[in-house]
Amino acid sequence: MPGKRGGRGGFRGARGTLALLLGLAVVAAASCGGAGGEGNPGGERGGTLTVFAASSLTDAFGELARDFEKRHEGVEVRASYASSSTLATQIIQGAPADVFASADQQQMQNVADEGLLSGKPRVFARNREVVIAPADNPAGIRGFGDLSRPGIRLVLAAEEVPAAEYAEQILRKASEDPSYGPEFRRAVLDNIVSREEDVRAAVNRVVAGDADATFCYASDVTPDVREKVRIIEIPEELNVVATYPIAVVRGAKDPGLAREWVELVLSGEGQRVLRKWGFMPAAREP
Repeated sequence: MPGKRGGRGGFRGARGTLALLLGLAVVAAASCGGAGGEGNPGGERGGTLTVFAASSLTDAFGELARDFEKRHEGVEVRASYASSSTLATQIIQGAPADVFASADQQQMQNVADEGLLSGKPRVFARNREVVIAPADNPAGIRGFGDLSRPGIRLVLAAEEVPAAEYAEQILRKASEDPSYGPEFRRAVLDNIVSREEDVRAAVNRVVAGDADATFCYASDVTPDVREKVRIIEIPEELNVVATYPIAVVRGAKDPGLAREWVELVLSGEGQRVLRKWGFMPAAREP
């Protein structure tokens, strides 16, 4: 009988110990949950940050992503690069994204009109367009006006892509300038032999020698491209300055982490990286 009483007492003791351990586990779990919140940006948050960005941002955002991952242990930045119009359409159709960085205001506005942004978009960079030809310049393009010569093989990004829309604006301005004449725009557009998915694809066609020229951003003339192309400057009075807005997407998996990415892009470090890759500083916001 004493042995039985001892057994019951041992069982009650074991249950007490188990309850204590379970309680400690709950407290520990709660503490870990708090560590992953917005108040501990480095911490052990982990997870993935999905950034949708215009293709012209590939190099700059790639460098910033490596820096962001070093600052946030366990976090992986997954960037999806494409034309801003393609990315905006994907977000509107429900593609999971935490941050959207567009090469123009209109595509960002399209997403905003659907109620899919968290907070006001902020301009983080500017860009300008140039024309590039292959380094050996087989078509003999010496200036912007030569783009209207018959036989020039011009490639351009798809019509809804911001880089192509900026090119259209430039050509319209040129046609209103007596130095080029009203037929200039049509003559240049008649030389288009291909429309590409985005501006980087158009650049690659020129680098490969499959085209005589294309319009692209100054930032697209990256170090690996620079020696393979010739830059034809667009007259300043005709050129268009592209503004790049960025915003957190509503429904981001970790809104705090998404905001930290936006702040990095807007920070002095982010602006330094963007300048390194050919972008102009963000315009001063009112």
